[in-house]
Amino acid sequence: MNEPLVEALSSHACLVSVIGEHAGEGMDKIFERKKDDIGRIGKTFWVIRSPKANPAQVQEMCKNGTAYVIFVDPATKGGARPAVTNNHVSCFSIDRKEWCPLPDGISPVTGKIDSLTSALVLDMLTVVPTKEMLVLDLWSYADFQYQSMPLKLIQGCSTICAFRKDMTHHEDRLKSRIRNVIAIGKLADPYGVWVK
Repeated sequence: MNEPLVEALSSHACLVSVIGEHAGEGMDKIFERKKDDIGRIGKTFWVIRSPKANPAQVQEMCKNGTAYVIFVDPATKGGARPAVTNNHVSCFSIDRKEWCPLPDGISPVTGKIDSLTSALVLDMLTVVPTKEMLVLDLWSYADFQYQSMPLKLIQGCSTICAFRKDMTHHEDRLKSRIRNVIAIGKLADPYGVWVK
């Protein structure tokens, strides 16, 4: 297993994100485009809409060192509804006060853009080869914001800041605990941003 995968799966805190197709573009194509961004300009932006991973939470989590996002399959086939909205992001902000244009040369950053929309800033993206069959045990993590609570990945909240903690015996833990890991991304300063 390569070093970023080992580091991501052993880090004390990370983001867990359930992923699926986006506006008719398959995951392989999306990953290829985002990796090209990183190779060309050093980073890419990954749009999310989740109250459990807003920019303030992501920035707080990243204060303690290197942090990763672990992209996983949904619990059931078709569990991640394909995104259909393809609005283009033109600028980003760390705090919603000062706005900056997206970097020159970045590929389209798209999604459903509203007051809940933000983006993760990544400077590394590694796709897990199918033959490696890497899995993540969700019972090994708690909610970063409420560390006595297990992870709750649901539609509308499919990306969550997580903290390594054994939740095996928590009565509210998810029923489906094992997820296939599709890819790993490393978060880069400023880690999480608002977009419009």
